[in-house]
Amino acid sequence: MPITQNPTTVDQAFFQPLNGLADASPHARPCPDFPDEDCIRLGVQRVLETSASGRGFLQEHGLRFENTPGHSNYFAALNSPRRGGVIREVNLALLTAANTTLHDRLAEIPELADYECFAQDGHWHEAAAHDARHDGTKLAVGHFYSLNLRTHTLRHLAAGQGLHEHDMSALKRIKPKGLRPEVPQGKRVLIVYDKAGIDLAYWKRCRQECAVYFLSRVKENMVSDWIESVPWDPSDARHHGVTEDRRVRTREGHLLRIVYYTDPQTGEKYEFLTNELDLPAGVIVELYRRRWEAEKVFDEIKNKLGEKKAWATSLVAKEAQAQLIAMTHNLLLTYEQKLEMKHGVTNQAEDHRRAKRTKAAAQKCAAAGQLLSALVQQARRATQRSVKFVRWVPPVDPRPSCGSRRPAPPQGPLCHFIELHYEHQSLLQLWFS
Repeated sequence: MPITQNPTTVDQAFFQPLNGLADASPHARPCPDFPDEDCIRLGVQRVLETSASGRGFLQEHGLRFENTPGHSNYFAALNSPRRGGVIREVNLALLTAANTTLHDRLAEIPELADYECFAQDGHWHEAAAHDARHDGTKLAVGHFYSLNLRTHTLRHLAAGQGLHEHDMSALKRIKPKGLRPEVPQGKRVLIVYDKAGIDLAYWKRCRQECAVYFLSRVKENMVSDWIESVPWDPSDARHHGVTEDRRVRTREGHLLRIVYYTDPQTGEKYEFLTNELDLPAGVIVELYRRRWEAEKVFDEIKNKLGEKKAWATSLVAKEAQAQLIAMTHNLLLTYEQKLEMKHGVTNQAEDHRRAKRTKAAAQKCAAAGQLLSALVQQARRATQRSVKFVRWVPPVDPRPSCGSRRPAPPQGPLCHFIELHYEHQSLLQLWFS
């Protein structure tokens, strides 16, 4: 087999988007014993390797390096506000770059050209081992995230405060401008949230100050008066399932829109609530449907990455962990697309399952005398990465700055796969199929 010059390992290709970002941070400081870049890579590896504890992770990592960071260095870095700032800025730079290169999953909806769309929600996991107890019980740790519905990149918005902070309390701390970071002027922002994110006065402020709109579902206790019905084209295949589109006004004077929808597959009825008055009704339905992608990300974090528990007790460490979780997600997205664009490697098994599910849904609708929305059939929706993919990427850290590297223990059949060897394409495709 011919050998390419200057081969790139999976490790190097996976971490390549991070190169130089830590040094560019205004919080960067020289640290020969444990450089910022190594600290970040180590954090990503911990997310990937599902270690039960920090000590356990370091013991495993110590098998791969002559001089792994000591417990004190590692935990001091995790609790360092300066390191936390570097991690936050690196993830922001990574996310910004990824948003310019990743597939646009809303490109098939031309009406959204002037919108940036995000699904936001809170995610909770177990308290750290040494967290204080309240009435004899350790309380869950909360974080609030934003998922870009175009690129599927993940941003950490804020850590929960207090015993169990409500979603709206966290959103109000973030403030309206914080809901449209890096979104250029002239573009609207549409936030998709579940019923926990309904505060009509707050969303009115967001719309007036920052052109930030919300989309959710009608609460059972909401009282409103009908103003007018909004015409919509039933022949538009994107509107299949829509039964009514109306404008309403609440008793507090808020002008809103309710899109009534009956799922063609199940017959279940939904009422979608928004202060966005211009988008087609079928697009409103599809955007809320895609809120489920955020739930899939949280499931991936918990069950495939094994992030079920806080790493440390301090707020700084908890925020650093959340940033590293988001960073790992974004790196996986970036590398997944690189494999597809450069080598034609896709997750064929998942593509097949998705196509099978869509076909089954269309058949079920047809049997009931209904039609499946064209947006459901056409959309290239994001999917979870397979367990195989997560476990394969990356097995070892190639950087020598923490010490001279010893030969790594065997990590699986593709541990030393050379990414630039096109001869391995079929092997890699077989692995992920």
